[in-house]
Amino acid sequence: MRVKFSMLVFLLPFFIISCQKGNTGPAGAAGPAGPAGPQGPQGPAGTANVIYSQWFTPGSYTKDTIFGEYGFSYTKATTDITQQVLDSGVVLTFGKLDGYNVAIWPSAQVAQLPITVTYRIGSTIYNDTWSALATVGNLKIRFVDDQNYYSSISNKHQFRYVIIPGGMKSTVASVSPGLHSGRGTQLSSDAVSEVARNYRQMSYSEICRRLNIPE
Repeated sequence: MRVKFSMLVFLLPFFIISCQKGNTGPAGAAGPAGPAGPQGPQGPAGTANVIYSQWFTPGSYTKDTIFGEYGFSYTKATTDITQQVLDSGVVLTFGKLDGYNVAIWPSAQVAQLPITVTYRIGSTIYNDTWSALATVGNLKIRFVDDQNYYSSISNKHQFRYVIIPGGMKSTVASVSPGLHSGRGTQLSSDAVSEVARNYRQMSYSEICRRLNIPE
């Protein structure tokens, strides 16, 4: 028993030394990539914020001449008309020309600019054209009569604009004095894009309904 015990004591240190940890070996090669996971559910539609003004009446008009044709215009500054809006948005102008006789323009009728109003006085036919042109920070509403027949311009004519971001390029707009612009309810980008593509075929009421804008 004493001999066996001595051999066990002798072998134990040898076993401990033999089992000490050596240097770390090189990393193994990366394993193959696992298969792709299933496609996740489609996310919700994006949103777009439509900007619109209140109805407004120009305070006064200034006589101007463009390419030899004179008319009258109203210009107003607005921060709503930016370069980004002109480059990629749709800016719509609507007119409510209640200054005309109701036989020519029915009361509360609304149309998108440019608007041409045709009427007869005696044997002469007149064509009044209302248009709007926007540049960065400014808007011009212009009135031209093809017979150069001008009297005082009624203060019953009203205008408003609707800006649809991210649609087709447009240079037509209108603006509220005092910048009383509104921010529409957040709408799905699909609904807004549809109006931006098809607004020429839509009535004023339909555009307002689709964009959730008060008339």
